[in-house]
Parts: sequence; C-alpha cells; structure tokens
Amino acid sequence: MACFQGQHGTDAERRHKKLPLTALAQNMIEASTQLEDSLLGKMLETCGDAENQLALELSQHEVFIEKEIVDPLYGIAEVDIPNIQKQRKQLAKLVLDWDSVRARWNQAHKSSGTNFQGLPSKIDTLKEEMDEAGNKVEQCKDQLAADMYNFMAKEGEYGQFFVTVSTLP
Repeated sequence: MACFQGQHGTDAERRHKKLPLTALAQNMIEASTQLEDSLLGKMLETCGDAENQLALELSQHEVFIEKEIVDPLYGIAEVDIPNIQKQRKQLAKLVLDWDSVRARWNQAHKSSGTNFQGLPSKIDTLKEEMDEAGNKVEQCKDQLAADMYNFMAKEGEYGQFFVTVSTLP
C-alpha cells in the first residue's frame, strides 16, 4: 500500500486527479498557454499531455494492482490466517479443559476404591463432563482441519497473485 502514489480505495479517475504527475501536467499545460505559439509553449503543451497520459496509466495500473493483488492478499493476511490462528488457540484451550476434567475424573476414580460413599454420582458427572469436553475438542479439531485444508486448497490461487505481479509490464 505504501508504494501507491494514489489514494487507496478510489477509482482510477479520482486517483488520477490526485497524482503529482497530474499536477505537473496541468502546470505545464497552463504555462504553455501563457507562452502561446512559441516553440517552448508547444513543447510544454506536448510534455504536459505526455505527463497527463503517464499519470492516467499509473492510476489505472495502481487500481489494477489493488483490485487483483493487494485486496485478495489482504483478505488472506487479515481474515483467513487470523481465523485459523484463533481456532488453534481455541483448540489448545479446549484440550487444556479436557485434560483438567480427565485428571479430576482419574482422581475421583482412584479415591472411589477407598471411599465408596457418594462418589458414583460424582464419577458419573465427571465422566459426562469429560465426554462433553472430548466432543468439543474433536469438533474443534475437525473445524480447524477443514479450514486448513480449505486454505491449502487455494494455494494455487495464492501463487497466481505473485505470478500476476511478476508478469506485469
């Protein structure tokens, strides 16, 4: 984005008007009208027209780059990858929760051998919690795997952005 001379998110015509090349072209053309029909005046007019054409080409090129390359890569960097990272953190949290419940269940199960009063209902409750936590972990794993496979399936599309950049004139 920092490489663009025009304003991000504007169409080619608006971007063209704000380019320094356009201002230079306008100044050259204005100066040529003051010099009227002299050789220098005609030269300034010709150079002003050329600068204006260069500014138009630059603005169209920047709009193309923005639409075809920068915006899709921005979507990858700011949406797809953060979503995968968020799901990985969620999975890590769910695994910790599952391990905690499993440790409590194991502890209750060991202590039930020595003290059998009232523990079967607690063991059953912990077993249900452990199963539920395990199901959440599996669901999160499946979703993360699906999103990562989907991301990797688009690898060719992502590579095409860089091929497009490298083949630009």
